[in-house]
Amino acid sequence: MPEPRIEDLEGAAALHWQAPETERLGDWLLRAAEGFTGRANSALPVGDPGVPLPEAVATVQDWYRRRALPPMIVVPGVLQEGTPPGPLEDHLAERGWQPRPGPAFVMTAAIADIPARPDNDVHLTPEPDASWFALYRYRGQDLPPIARTLLMSAPWQAFATVRRDGRAVACGRISVAGAAGEQWGAITAVEVDPGWQRQGLGAALTSALAAAVAGRGARRVLLQVETGNAPARALYVRCGFRDSHRYHYLIAPPAS
Repeated sequence: MPEPRIEDLEGAAALHWQAPETERLGDWLLRAAEGFTGRANSALPVGDPGVPLPEAVATVQDWYRRRALPPMIVVPGVLQEGTPPGPLEDHLAERGWQPRPGPAFVMTAAIADIPARPDNDVHLTPEPDASWFALYRYRGQDLPPIARTLLMSAPWQAFATVRRDGRAVACGRISVAGAAGEQWGAITAVEVDPGWQRQGLGAALTSALAAAVAGRGARRVLLQVETGNAPARALYVRCGFRDSHRYHYLIAPPAS
């Protein structure tokens, strides 16, 4: 199975986490969701913006500032460090745009290659329930109200929990999106209670989430993991995932 192009994979990933407010700038996609998550509050510069690059960047800045959000552009790139930046990255650097902390890898796997594991009582529901919300935190923070909108934004999604003593100790989200014949699964919002880590729950959850989309036309699944999260990356490698590419966000300097 040939590896997808970075541009196609980023376009597919965008369908799994859809901001409530979007606008096209040529092929670029501008997204806003009250500041919750980088993916839902950044411009995806895939393809041709339809205007010269300086004008496109100025449009992005104005669009986000009118929404009281910091202008931010996600920059997908190849895996090799030291690769020369492209024209967009050069242009943004010249204008003082700075990297946001937390660059990440996109990892992919064929669903057939993900090992089946004991489900450890993995429960799936069509919407996140109270026990799911009781466990999941985004970067250690409580979720704002708009989080539910984003969690339910894919064409199809399901939410998994593993419970012990009546409470959730592991959770995750699986979604399906893509064009006909190119459906992708995506794993997001994974959390394991610190007291229950290193007990196989992450692997069991990953296996169950992938299995949940096997009958929905998806043959491959993707996920994002921060480059510094070595334990999570090692887990996903054991589950059959491989790095596709990395990405980071660039944020505009404050308006003068």
